[in-house]
Amino acid sequence: MSDFLFTARRREPGALRRQLEAYLAPVADFAEHHGDWGSLAVALGPHDPPEVVVEDGGWLSVLVGEPVVRIAPEPPGLSWRGSRRRLLHGLLREDRERDWSAHLDGHFAALAVDTGSGMGWVLTDLFAFVPVFLSTDGEGGLVIGTHVDAVARAAGRGRDVDPVSATDFAATLTCTFPYTLFRGVEQALPGTARRFGRDGWQGSGHTFWRPAERPGAFATVRDAAAALRAAVERDVRTACDGLPEVGLLLSGGEDSRAVLGAVPPGPEVRAFVYADWESREVRVARAVARAYGVALTVGWRGPSHYLDGFETAASMVGGHHLFMDVHGYGFHQRLGIRELPVVLGGLSSDSLLKGEYAVPRATGPVSVPRAPMLREELLREVEARRTAFRDRLAELRPGSADEWLVLWPLCMRKHGGNVDGNRRLFRAHEVYHSTAVLEVAAAVPAAWKLHRRLFHLAMRPFLARTRWVPHSKARYPAFGRWGNLLLAPGLAAARGARALLTGQLRARHGPWPRFSAVAGSAAAEQWRREHPLLDTPLRGIFVPAPAAEVEAGVERWHPLRRLILLQLTHLAMKAQSE
Repeated sequence: MSDFLFTARRREPGALRRQLEAYLAPVADFAEHHGDWGSLAVALGPHDPPEVVVEDGGWLSVLVGEPVVRIAPEPPGLSWRGSRRRLLHGLLREDRERDWSAHLDGHFAALAVDTGSGMGWVLTDLFAFVPVFLSTDGEGGLVIGTHVDAVARAAGRGRDVDPVSATDFAATLTCTFPYTLFRGVEQALPGTARRFGRDGWQGSGHTFWRPAERPGAFATVRDAAAALRAAVERDVRTACDGLPEVGLLLSGGEDSRAVLGAVPPGPEVRAFVYADWESREVRVARAVARAYGVALTVGWRGPSHYLDGFETAASMVGGHHLFMDVHGYGFHQRLGIRELPVVLGGLSSDSLLKGEYAVPRATGPVSVPRAPMLREELLREVEARRTAFRDRLAELRPGSADEWLVLWPLCMRKHGGNVDGNRRLFRAHEVYHSTAVLEVAAAVPAAWKLHRRLFHLAMRPFLARTRWVPHSKARYPAFGRWGNLLLAPGLAAARGARALLTGQLRARHGPWPRFSAVAGSAAAEQWRREHPLLDTPLRGIFVPAPAAEVEAGVERWHPLRRLILLQLTHLAMKAQSE
């Protein structure tokens, strides 16, 4: 999935290209376009379609992403198939004041500019799955792009790291919307089409979707489950339509298993799972694959898997999400994932459909975790930013603002880097990010999602073939809460006995690596020794203290915090290099 970088003032040939190359060279090729309207650089992955950029009828338009497109006379389908992408570029030139969620479904961002007048507009998807970042250069010219660090450098703001945002990342692993790691660079509002001219923005934009609460949208939880089931089935069928083979990121859980169960007859499915060893996660994935008669390939992660690709993965996602979520870097080539026409995923079901973050409504200030050596005044400013954003969300979701504070936009999801990484490595298609699924997730009460109630009612038909294949956790996905109250204890006892007999009582069976092992690896330690914290642009986030004391305090942080600090120091230094 491509990236773009646009400036309303014309730049020298190669100037914008170099900014994108600095971050995306290992995964993309590059092209530039110039005119009196400005300059545009585009990063194109090997899996990108030919019509990412189209110049026609006095307009230049760029579409990032592989959304499902609904524009007559073509039936709904992935944007790269048939004439859909060309039709969409035509629509981008015709009209901005429309409900784009009726035409574009999934991950996307678009920009169109009238090459004669320099007037144009930018379009974002419903959750900013593909984020768009906004800034201005030293002369007030707009800078717009999909990679935050590249935008910062193109705007001349790469040396201006925001200490509050850096503290936010260190404390929460995310950055509060609409802020970014760099002062003067903001994230564009999701679900919005916004116009610009040579002199800057023209209004705040046309917002066509918000995650508003809709009390009474469904009479019962069964009605909501029926709508959710139809949405998943329709999206999977549309993504697979007419393809000889499709990929699937399979796990030992139930979300990707439900997606597999929704795949229609016809395409051959190639499933993939990443793992450190032959864990329960792998054994369950193998059992699911056998039940559906699909091939499963395991991507074995060596001890240095994440650090071997650290600088590439960190540069690829930029100062937006945690590099550790780019699990598939390297596997996308070695396992042939990037060659597949579409790769289905089951991301976000837990958070959107099972109430993973549902909490009682709070009215007081939002609190953030403390960590040794971080400046207290910066942490208080982070809390003020998060409280202000939560209060704005409360206008849309008065009963669930605290839950959605960590759901929307995607920048608020601490593990959203999965999307940032996968979209640049292969043709990822996340089923639970389709518009119809998001509509259900936003509309239903949180109480319906708890204990997997909504999910189970909706997905039960897709799980039937693996009725007796358990989850990697101690439950059976095909059964609801009450069925698992009877079945889960026996499953847990049997697994406990097996672990005792095999000496695996303390073994790690989940999909994630052991974070402490990654953060404490020799490669990570060497990187930290070579880049002392007080010699980096992030030195301002720490309390005044001797370097040895600061380093010792950081060693007490949670491993993921130490890893994102590694990423942020790398990116902050990289952004200042030009």
